[in-house]
Amino acid sequence: MECITETGLVFDIGSLYAHFQTLSDNRKPKGLRYQLATILVVLVMAKLCGEDRPSGIAEWAKHRTELLADLLRLKRKKMPHHSTYRRILAEVVYVEELEQVSSRYLSGKKFFGKQVLVAIDGKVLRGTLDEAQNGTYLLAAYLPTEGIVLMEVAIAGKGSEIPAAPKVLQSIDLRHKVVMGDALHTRRASAR
Repeated sequence: MECITETGLVFDIGSLYAHFQTLSDNRKPKGLRYQLATILVVLVMAKLCGEDRPSGIAEWAKHRTELLADLLRLKRKKMPHHSTYRRILAEVVYVEELEQVSSRYLSGKKFFGKQVLVAIDGKVLRGTLDEAQNGTYLLAAYLPTEGIVLMEVAIAGKGSEIPAAPKVLQSIDLRHKVVMGDALHTRRASAR
């Protein structure tokens, strides 16, 4: 089931799970307790509920073990440890591949077709700036009304937005859409 309500969006967990199953899992098969797609679905649900750290995600899942085990049809009635989430995010999942799968999933949603405006903007991640003002910069294309990020890539810095913008925009279906960006993106090459 997938619908838009007055209070938010309802996603079909099975559809999200199916998209996550297409991701490469570079873990060794010996000793695997959870499928990668299962871990990522739990991770996304915990993130939507406001959990940002692996320990918070694990704690959130632990308090909902029975519900999640039934929902995801798990054989084990136990949730992954926080170190599993940390390892999956740091070592197992390829960020670019996850971005592409997430973008494909969100682009196929009913609300995406209804939105005319797609915004593109670069930001520095809070807490990543050092003394030399070097930090982690991201360029994202998103639906401003819903606050949903459709595609996001890491960039070298504020000046790197221009060459990265076409890469971000090419990964999204822009038919019948208006793309909005700040003055930095007002170039003929970006408009094409």
